[in-house]
Amino acid sequence: MLTPGSAAWHTAPLETRKAWHRRQARVRRKLAARAEPGSALALAAHLESFLSKYPPGCLSGYWPQGMELDPRPAMERLAQRGWTLALPVVEDMNKPLLFRQWSPGDTLVHALFSTEPRPEAPLCDPNVILVPLLAFDRVGQRLGQGGGFYDRTLAVRPGILAIGIAFSDQACPFDADDPLSLLPVGPYDKPLSVIVTERGCRHFPQES
Repeated sequence: MLTPGSAAWHTAPLETRKAWHRRQARVRRKLAARAEPGSALALAAHLESFLSKYPPGCLSGYWPQGMELDPRPAMERLAQRGWTLALPVVEDMNKPLLFRQWSPGDTLVHALFSTEPRPEAPLCDPNVILVPLLAFDRVGQRLGQGGGFYDRTLAVRPGILAIGIAFSDQACPFDADDPLSLLPVGPYDKPLSVIVTERGCRHFPQES
């Protein structure tokens, strides 16, 4: 059986190791979502506090899928503070995400991979992106669903403020001696400098 730290683990393909972590992460996320019924409102308070030091601009959130932590209460509170809101749009499987403006109450369309603003909604260029994730580790690396949409998007927007959004229990162990403490990463995986959970902000200083 493939387990982290074993000899087979170190020789297994990257995607095999990521798939193992995704299975574990989905279980942790499901348990966290059931155990934290007020998590969306708690997240809203922490995210609003973190962004209070930035002038209002354009923020892209996401429409939660499945058990993802819901950022919509946070987005609504930020809109009241003058932020323009947007949601990501999948233009093509192998391209970075596009972003279209969205306001609470706007009609949305259900696409193959996401719930998106209508095609006539104006395109926009956010300066803050909320990034959903399945797991994160002690250096800020994130594990996504595997489509690579956010990896491609952040690669072409190096100066953007990307904020990971997750339940606190989606964290890998923070013990450096635990083989699960670091996620398997490839050359295109980039760590995040901040992740906001229902319990607060976690900062991960990155080399410039």
